Amino acid sequence: MLKIIWTDIKGREIVAPYPLSMSVSVDEGVPADSLDAEFPYIDTDELCEIMLYNDDQPVFRGIIDEEEKVVYQDGEYLRLSARSPAALLLDNEAMPCVYDHPSAGFIFERYVEPFGIRCDDLDDAVYFGEQTVAKGSSCWSVLKNFCNACYASVPRVSSTGVLYMKGLQEKEQICFGGDDMRYLRISELNKRSAELSAVRVKTANPGGYTLCVSNRDAQERGIRRERYLNALLSESPMRCADMMLRNGAGKAYSLKLRCLGCLLGTEGRNASVSDTVLGQRSGLYISSLYYRLTANGEYTDVRLKRRNSSCG
Repeated sequence: MLKIIWTDIKGREIVAPYPLSMSVSVDEGVPADSLDAEFPYIDTDELCEIMLYNDDQPVFRGIIDEEEKVVYQDGEYLRLSARSPAALLLDNEAMPCVYDHPSAGFIFERYVEPFGIRCDDLDDAVYFGEQTVAKGSSCWSVLKNFCNACYASVPRVSSTGVLYMKGLQEKEQICFGGDDMRYLRISELNKRSAELSAVRVKTANPGGYTLCVSNRDAQERGIRRERYLNALLSESPMRCADMMLRNGAGKAYSLKLRCLGCLLGTEGRNASVSDTVLGQRSGLYISSLYYRLTANGEYTDVRLKRRNSSCG
């Protein structure tokens, strides 16, 4: 059962009426998750935050971006749009500067912690090089650049405001199909046009792009899509080449399911599928969720991707 709490600008918490409609979008490729909802109108002070609970478990904490009060002949309504706490990192500009050998703790304390976001995987890692914060950079871009350089990962701030600098990792498992989590429909996509077969790397000024980093799995499946990387312009050329191959492999496969009910809060979890037509699929994880509530009921669209896209 869903429960929603609003917070107004005076710090007061208000139990919201049950929404007439609501949608929540969670996607690992988008820094901030989003919520749009329509409620029966009640008189309140200006609202600044919204909390969404599913069976008393918090699944979304939002900074309210827009509040619209609408009056029709048939009734009065309140419409809210909100984004998860990562929005604060996107909306705030970082002071231009240059850091020498910044640590994970320093980046977190300077650019993340002041916005009330805690970190679940903070360690003592140090990036052995310079990190430049250019004019116009957001706090999110500073964090993302550090994680890319230090961990070869994209950071993730959960819907409830928890940072994972190495990307969202969950140990729990969800099994779709059979007697487990049922679904209304399923589709499987193999997008061959997204995969790379090789990245050719230039490692010296006099030479050409002589070093080849290959994706043998793609090559054995008849894929031929190559890219070129100038290692002289990159501090970690081999890591960049590997990331290009992994990113392509990650985009090339997905499973989409529509499930009844609310599955918010399950993003990042390991997943497997047992389908009578497609068969068994494992080694997957939940990469995105789209929850929709209307007068006709509720459902969640789930996208699964491969957990480890191996190349080499």
